[in-house]
Amino acid sequence: MKPSFYTRFHLGIFAFFLFTAPLIVMSAKRAVDHSSTRVTDWLPESFSETQRLHWFQEHFVSDDLLVVSWEGCRFDDPRLPALAEELRKPVDLGDEQQLVLSRQIYTGPEVLEQLQAEPLELSRGAALLRLEGWLTGKDRQTTGLVLLLTEDGWTHRHFLIEHIYDCAARTAGLDRESVHLGGTTADSVAVDTASQQGLQLMMSLCYLVGCTLMCFMFRSLVLTVTIFITALYCQQMSLAIVEYSGGHVDSVMLMIPSLLYVLTISAGVHLANYYRDIVEEQGHVNAPLQAVRHAWLPCCLASATTALGLGSLGVSFLIPVRNFGIYAAVGVLLSTGVVFVLMPAILERFPSSRSYRDGEAATRRSMASDWKWLVNWVSLRSTWIMLFSAVGLAVSAWGVSQIRAGARIHDLFTDGSKILRDYDWLEDHIGPLVPLEVVLRFPKQGGQSSATIVDSLRVVGVVHAVLEQQKGIGVVVSPLNFSPRIRRRGSAAEDVSREALLNKQLEKNRFRFVEMALLRDTSTEELWRVSARAYAGQATEYSALLDGLREVVDPVLQRSAEVGIAEVQAVYCGGVPLVQKAQEQMIRDLINSFVLAFGLILAMMIGMAAISLAGEFSQASCRFEKLGFFSRSVLAGLISMIPNILPCILVLGGMGLLGVPLEIGSIMTASVALGIAVDDTLHFLTWFRRGLADGQSRDEAVRFAFARCATAMTQTSLICGLGLLAFGLSAFVPISRFAWVMFAMLMAALIADLVVLPALLLGPLGSMFETRRSRESGS
Repeated sequence: MKPSFYTRFHLGIFAFFLFTAPLIVMSAKRAVDHSSTRVTDWLPESFSETQRLHWFQEHFVSDDLLVVSWEGCRFDDPRLPALAEELRKPVDLGDEQQLVLSRQIYTGPEVLEQLQAEPLELSRGAALLRLEGWLTGKDRQTTGLVLLLTEDGWTHRHFLIEHIYDCAARTAGLDRESVHLGGTTADSVAVDTASQQGLQLMMSLCYLVGCTLMCFMFRSLVLTVTIFITALYCQQMSLAIVEYSGGHVDSVMLMIPSLLYVLTISAGVHLANYYRDIVEEQGHVNAPLQAVRHAWLPCCLASATTALGLGSLGVSFLIPVRNFGIYAAVGVLLSTGVVFVLMPAILERFPSSRSYRDGEAATRRSMASDWKWLVNWVSLRSTWIMLFSAVGLAVSAWGVSQIRAGARIHDLFTDGSKILRDYDWLEDHIGPLVPLEVVLRFPKQGGQSSATIVDSLRVVGVVHAVLEQQKGIGVVVSPLNFSPRIRRRGSAAEDVSREALLNKQLEKNRFRFVEMALLRDTSTEELWRVSARAYAGQATEYSALLDGLREVVDPVLQRSAEVGIAEVQAVYCGGVPLVQKAQEQMIRDLINSFVLAFGLILAMMIGMAAISLAGEFSQASCRFEKLGFFSRSVLAGLISMIPNILPCILVLGGMGLLGVPLEIGSIMTASVALGIAVDDTLHFLTWFRRGLADGQSRDEAVRFAFARCATAMTQTSLICGLGLLAFGLSAFVPISRFAWVMFAMLMAALIADLVVLPALLLGPLGSMFETRRSRESGS
């Protein structure tokens, strides 16, 4: 007998994988080490919300800031200026290198002193009133400091956070739990930390679950180790692909390795089952090659459907979701190739020592016969099963319409996490932290503004007052906080004289507004900044908030022309518009990616149905019969999709009915689960159609399909579901919820494939799958 490909080249295959393994592992490690996440980077550059934020950062300041405070931090606390002074110092990195982490730090006492000094000379009470909600709380005693980062500070933000804790311990005697941090920088570090916290432990648990299940299934150490090695290689390869392509790993993409691991094990289990069948029938000689010949078509089809489900996420406008879908789809396709190359090579060199000819074969036949009770149960109750499924689908569809999206900081972390405790404390004791920036654009004519500085501040003051009245806004900070009282325009000579003097005084101190990043001058316009803050801990409807602001602010600005000021425009930017856009985009992306995945997979299922009925098309004698062939193919494809969309609708509908918010991890589950669930449907329908092709009735073909693949379907679903469930322990909600929702969908999909699909095939709709030969046999 001529040596097979794997017999001749297995040593070369080993050499290739042994050589590339260290390179892949090192690349994967670099990808994880360089991972970072910033919620403001979720939306693409093409979105107007992103462009407005970058425009704001270009003209004013970046929102990379930190708010720092602690219990007992008051205006007379000597620890506050000591900490601020320590944080202003450059950090010595050694080798005569120093790092400046902050470009500006201001404390409550410093700003209070500035308000009480010239030119405002406010009383302490009046000054505290202007600081309330952003540098002091309602008690007007608690305060803190605000730190604005340099570019180096953002790059080394993890080091910066640790540096703050260290300085607080040295200068103020505070431990980590006592120091409360908030702001965009704290968010980013918390996301990075939470998404990687316990990752190795959860991955080890995933390894243990997979290996334990395989040992129980195969009772063969060789097969278990072979599949595990292959899956481990593919897992590391998924991250190396990101590194080599110049991509960037974020908290969402950290889920790719675990997903690829369980999917590779699933494919390996199918190949191992084919391998065992070959060994049982003809022994070990060329068994790996024969297993590949039997497995390549169904496994490649399954890989293609999974890749389609993942790839459909590429239409998402949320950058982490889009990257997850594209890289995971590429990883699935490459891992299928690795399974067909590495696994057979290992089995060729180290064949499974167990014999399947006697006791094992009897055990497997016994396992197949164990499904007879379920087939009988479904056969007797197929009508009730379909009715119950229809009702469940209708109720769940209504639940899907109730789903709400969440992109707030509180939607990303579990209750009781430090970042949420810090936010709650800061918002309770000082003020809200989610920014909404309104920039008023005063056009210039001939290089000069059409409004005096007093007129500009009058407009700013009206917008300031309007914002304060809006529900959901906790505090407003504008140039008004640092200006003398601006009276209404008067016509009396005394009023005119007073306004001219005030205008001269303000022009003299104009630079102070610029230093505080509240005013910017360009060649074509004058930009005044009004900064509002919303509470992160409140479930504010940001869409309604923004719409309400536009409805009241825009008319105010239009009336500015009545007092001789050229038309003023408002630009809305900051964290609130971004969060609102992200929440809207989540729902759109969920629908778009699911519809795309459904359409692509449906086309594949219709094509497979057409191929199985191709014999009837060739025998069709008229156009009517050919049209009937096409309609049956389409109907068969649609029917085969029912048990795949049902689990997704049921789980998402349940989330909507229970009020569980949809976050960035959950929106990916429907498309991913659809792609994976179709794998089992494909295997079941493949064996069902083979039974029909052999002349069996539909009832006999369903029993045949159960006997041949129900056990393997259960095995792969349990491996994927339980393997991913290990990540349900994550402190990062998108990873945890992705694991739980995927587990629920995969288990629901298994039940649908073993209960709903057979009921469909045994009922009237199942006739769409019948060939002429099976109909004649059934009659």
